[in-house]
Amino acid sequence: MTAVTATHPAVAGFNLSIILASPQPSIPLHPKPLLHSLAAFQAAVDAYVHKGKQEIGRRKEAQGLRLNEDADRKREMEEAIEREKRREIELIEVLEKERLEAKEMESSLQLLKKQLASLTEQASALDGEANDLRMRINRLRKDKSRDISLLQDRAQSMSPQLALYEGALGFSVTGVKDDILLFKFMHLEESAPTRLFSFVLDLSQQDYIVTMSEPPLGAMPRLVDELNNTRQFWTFIKGVRAAFLTELEETWI
Repeated sequence: MTAVTATHPAVAGFNLSIILASPQPSIPLHPKPLLHSLAAFQAAVDAYVHKGKQEIGRRKEAQGLRLNEDADRKREMEEAIEREKRREIELIEVLEKERLEAKEMESSLQLLKKQLASLTEQASALDGEANDLRMRINRLRKDKSRDISLLQDRAQSMSPQLALYEGALGFSVTGVKDDILLFKFMHLEESAPTRLFSFVLDLSQQDYIVTMSEPPLGAMPRLVDELNNTRQFWTFIKGVRAAFLTELEETWI
């Protein structure tokens, strides 16, 4: 606001100290200078108001720009927060999926461990069975070797008697293949001395097995069981011949 001094047009030509020193101080007012002073004052006030309005407008514009910038920054921050929220949700979904997959893998691993333990137990049991089987096979081989050795020894010692039996009784033994023997009997039937009675004996297993008998012999299963229990081989041969004779006699009756 414009300050009024002693040289202002409104008081031009007045000496304030002289006026105050007079007995009756007075200030002569002249309308024209006063109007000029008022006009100048009004102009100064208008200029101040105009300048203030310009400053207010400038500040308002600057404030608007700041508000727009703040709004843009706020919007960018809100968009960034929203993006982070979506990323957080996606990350949570990924973590949950991984947690479920890890849980499934853990369950699968536990199942595999149980299966492995079961297989290990089964393998141990199979190893035990294999060891038992190997021991049985070794015993079987020893038994067969002993039986074969015994048969060879008896065959050598009984070769003269065997030749006599083969001629008189029509008895013979033939090897069909490894551990398979064919036993033949003749001279059992007076009316048909050349009629052949035979059976095939399998020596390949621990127990003896008769795989064929001609003619079929009903007493054969019992005789084979006795052979496997007693291991009396020649007793078995005699029993088979006697059983063939018995069935022939029952047929004649």
